[in-house]
Amino acid sequence: MKIIEPNPVNDTPRVDFKRFVNVLARYWFPIVLFVAIVTAAATLFILSIQPVYRATATLLIESSANKAVSIEEVYALDTNKKEYYQTQFEILRSDHIAENVIEELELAKYPEFNSLVGKPSPRDRLLTLLRQIDGLEGFLPKPVQPSTELNSEAAKRAVLKKFKSHFAIEPIRYTQLVRIHFDSANPDLAAKVANAVGNAYIESNLEARLLATQTASTWLTERLAVLKDNLEVAEMALTNFLKQEGLIELSDIDELAGTELTNLTIRVSEAKERRVAAEAIYSLLQTSGGSPASLLSVPEISNHPQVRDVKSAEIDAERKVSELAKRYGPKHDKMIQARAQLDAVRARARSVIRELARGIEKEMNNAIKQEAALVAELESKKGDYQNITSKRTEYDALKRDVDSNRQLYEMFLNRQKETTATSDFESLNARFTDIAKSPQDPFRPQTTKLIVISAAFALLIAIMGAFLADAYRNTIEKPDDVEEKLGLQHLGFLPRVKTKRFKHTPIDHTLYLDPDAALFSESVRTIRTSILLTLTNSNRKVLSVTSSLPSEGKTTVALNLAQSLANMERTLLIDCDLRVPAIGQRYGLPRNQAGLTNILVMGAPVNECIYHDEASSLDILPAGLLPPNPQELLGSPKFAALLNQLKQSYDRIVLDTPPVQIVSDSLILGKLAGGMILVVKAESTTEKQINQTVGQLVRHDITIDGVVLNQLSSKYAEEKYKLHYGYYNNNKRDDETLEAS
Repeated sequence: MKIIEPNPVNDTPRVDFKRFVNVLARYWFPIVLFVAIVTAAATLFILSIQPVYRATATLLIESSANKAVSIEEVYALDTNKKEYYQTQFEILRSDHIAENVIEELELAKYPEFNSLVGKPSPRDRLLTLLRQIDGLEGFLPKPVQPSTELNSEAAKRAVLKKFKSHFAIEPIRYTQLVRIHFDSANPDLAAKVANAVGNAYIESNLEARLLATQTASTWLTERLAVLKDNLEVAEMALTNFLKQEGLIELSDIDELAGTELTNLTIRVSEAKERRVAAEAIYSLLQTSGGSPASLLSVPEISNHPQVRDVKSAEIDAERKVSELAKRYGPKHDKMIQARAQLDAVRARARSVIRELARGIEKEMNNAIKQEAALVAELESKKGDYQNITSKRTEYDALKRDVDSNRQLYEMFLNRQKETTATSDFESLNARFTDIAKSPQDPFRPQTTKLIVISAAFALLIAIMGAFLADAYRNTIEKPDDVEEKLGLQHLGFLPRVKTKRFKHTPIDHTLYLDPDAALFSESVRTIRTSILLTLTNSNRKVLSVTSSLPSEGKTTVALNLAQSLANMERTLLIDCDLRVPAIGQRYGLPRNQAGLTNILVMGAPVNECIYHDEASSLDILPAGLLPPNPQELLGSPKFAALLNQLKQSYDRIVLDTPPVQIVSDSLILGKLAGGMILVVKAESTTEKQINQTVGQLVRHDITIDGVVLNQLSSKYAEEKYKLHYGYYNNNKRDDETLEAS
């Protein structure tokens, strides 16, 4: 049967988060220990720091104070601009305010502020050390003894510097409030200084405003004299103009002339409208031809009350004639009388219509005359008004000059009176909204926060150190590293066993047959398959297993590999580690169990020294008694002859050999076997150690059959199998495949 190998999965680059977790799990104890030590040290240091208390006073800086004297003309400062508040903040930070507070509270007497007074600076201390060197004193400046007096300039500068290092202001955004902070080891002193700074700022503003008021008062007095003279000159010029023109105040005349012009204009418009209306009616009369019947077509005549009355009488007379005609003949007296009455009414109607027509003509003529008279009067009034306007213009110019001079004079006079009346009072542009109180809790250090930060920082450093250490471990962590780092064939791996019964004891022969250890068994069968496929075209029967260092799992690999081979063919496991034998112990054999040394030294029969395990059908040849010369025995012709004898009885012989880096016994056994299987403990044996082992094997011309990676993470092992196969291969399938091969 042809073996069908699974298609390899395309390895796409991805972040191996599990590797990170494994690194943290591997170094968890050093990480925890480092974090604990650093946190404890940081806690002791933080607790040893002297606590500092912060007192805060809140000050309201108004954009415009309730000023008793407004002198924006003298000091043009826009208090609504941002620059105004920035200026006030800088005043709060100024040395002038600080020096006033230092002097008021006598802060120079506090050790917290004068500790540097009288002590040499770092530069002076350095110069002192350099002067002690021979030959340099002549090149260095002469020492200056620092002053120890509290009132010295150096002491004042030192106190001021210390004060400003403890002082801070914090403008509150989008408000007119500013917080004044002061830090001190004494909470009461911190509150006093914060309040004193606010008071010093308020007093400084009062002094500045008082000085400005005094300056303004002097300037206003000088300016008033000039303005008074200007006002008198302007008033005299106006008076002379009125006398010269023989005028009185023009305000009433101007108003009256304006009213007359307006009324005349309105009357002209009305006369024009009447004339136009009369001309329109007269035009209709001319068009109608002058007959009474045609005149009635003119609405102004037909709608006249007299015409309506006459027409109504005419209608009544006609109705009466019509009624009498039904009863009487045309020559009847009543008929004659009714007709005479109708004729009289009609004559009256014609007379009224003619009179109305003549009245319309007269009204048109009167409207024309009235319009002409009003237009002539309007033109006359316009001429008079233009004459007044020319004088009015000159008068207004003189009047404006008088008014402006009078306003300036009155304004400055009022300012002078206000300044004089309020020279001993100034309103405040700042006030406290919150007075600083003695703080109860220290502002720094923030013990809990600093301890947490220290622990977090220590944890970060520890994790970085763990990854750095892991990067320099240079060990084989996963199967892919075998080919990438070592360039050797990877035969398979064994997962890390977490069974409790093997926690403190080595893995024995029962694990391979344990149904709960399916992953371990499958891993062993995979290694067996890889080895047999490697030796397909070879007649080798002997397989030797070794490692670079002790405790890498070579005995476990040899034992379980032999058990796996025993399921398929007659197999013998020989314990060739005559210095530290372990095969007999793994099978629970007694210490005095006859073995390899008994055959080589004492000539004991081979069949009496071989132990047969019924459960796995495996024959075991233990080490036997510990000899004083194990290397000589393994390199003797007797061992080679014994090995050839056993080849005749067994299909496969597995040799458990000592570590290569410890003794050279395995080199002899590798030569006899014709090859060597190298066991590497995952995440333990370094690449350098493995290369040294490979170098020794290559120098002695020993073929390396491949590498078995031992104690691989069980999670990684499961993922590896599921990734490549999707299920665990069972033993029967392996057996059938190998038999077919």
